[in-house]
Amino acid sequence: MQVYYNQEKTIEARDNCTVSQLLEQLELKREGVAVAVNDRVVKKSEYDSFILKDHDAVDVFNMVSGG
Repeated sequence: MQVYYNQEKTIEARDNCTVSQLLEQLELKREGVAVAVNDRVVKKSEYDSFILKDHDAVDVFNMVSGG
């Protein structure tokens, strides 16, 4: 299936892919990121169970600290 990633590109993901699996595919760690699917923030506790659908828009935000 295809998902739209960070409003920049379309990527291929396997069917019934979870948010956790997509992060692994993108080689991103769960720590330090926030994920929204179709403009809805997904809780970290849901990453393993939230199943993506074909053509979902997935935005991954890297958390940055500093001042």
